[in-house]
Amino acid sequence: MYGLGKINWDAKENTYLIRAERIMKMERPVVTEDFFKLSKPIYSRKMIGFTSWLMRRGKKEVLATIQRVIKYRFGKAERLRKNLNAPFLPYHLKYLRLYLLGLYLEKLQYRLQGLCIVNIETTAFCNRKCDFCFNNDRFPKREQGLMQEEVYKKVIDELAEKNFRGRLSPHFYGEPLLDTRLPTWVEYTRMKLPLCFIAIRTNGDFFNEDLFINLLDKGADHFLITNYDDEEKPLLKSLATKYPIHITFQSYKDFPKVDKAGEIFKIGKSLSRPCLRPASCLVINWKGNVLLCCQDFYEAYCFGNIREENLWEIWNGRQFVDFRNHLRLGHRSCFKTCVNCDDGGEIPW
Repeated sequence: MYGLGKINWDAKENTYLIRAERIMKMERPVVTEDFFKLSKPIYSRKMIGFTSWLMRRGKKEVLATIQRVIKYRFGKAERLRKNLNAPFLPYHLKYLRLYLLGLYLEKLQYRLQGLCIVNIETTAFCNRKCDFCFNNDRFPKREQGLMQEEVYKKVIDELAEKNFRGRLSPHFYGEPLLDTRLPTWVEYTRMKLPLCFIAIRTNGDFFNEDLFINLLDKGADHFLITNYDDEEKPLLKSLATKYPIHITFQSYKDFPKVDKAGEIFKIGKSLSRPCLRPASCLVINWKGNVLLCCQDFYEAYCFGNIREENLWEIWNGRQFVDFRNHLRLGHRSCFKTCVNCDDGGEIPW
């Protein structure tokens, strides 16, 4: 169906293959060529498992389980609401939206339009120089700057034309909290895209409770804070404990480091796995250029500029579609940025 049988897969990667094939087969691609059409609907394994669980249980047991889940969820949300001193009904409606969005809306967005994640680089500046990042001094510098407000609003307005309900994050390789315009832009985003999930990734160096509450009030949904130091950050950990739904705190030691575009560690590993990142994510740098993916720091592949073209015309452009189709099939060797990239290629839900 997707030509997966023609690729010589490594037997050791069998676990990944099962997951990748399931993800690829359950989605309806954006392009309409017969090669990429599904002959019949395929439902996710989670839904099948849930259905079989319902069939094995009696009505009372199912209702009791649903009651326990609702009670747990409501209790957790209510504790958060009290910590935030937020109005009862508006906060619980927001929590319900967050919960439903996490379960369904982002995947529904991918099924409908393919594009379900948008990363916008509002600022190219970062105060960190991590060893596993292109901002480190050992890498050539790129031009830095701030995105113009009219460019950002044009992106949001064009996403609103299609009622975008996926995830939007104001970052690429810059630190978003360095941009003092962020609260205003988050507010504009929420006004134009009421169903989108606004996620902010930060190193936490400029994060505090007042800024968190301000951004939350403006419409932000979630903050992923990564500690890039070896010492503990008790203040950030305490905030994550106090607001667990809205803040996730992790250490840089908690996740594997990726050889971005084969340039960070220069391992030279060549993969033939399918990569679904360009098929699901749109990356726009501070100049308005639409790039291949989040690994393309030096703009090796640029498919258009938001200032000059419509976002959806760029997304559905022939060149961008061809690139995504090749990468769906695991043809990473076709592109210099991808040939030695060891990113798993899954959709980062």
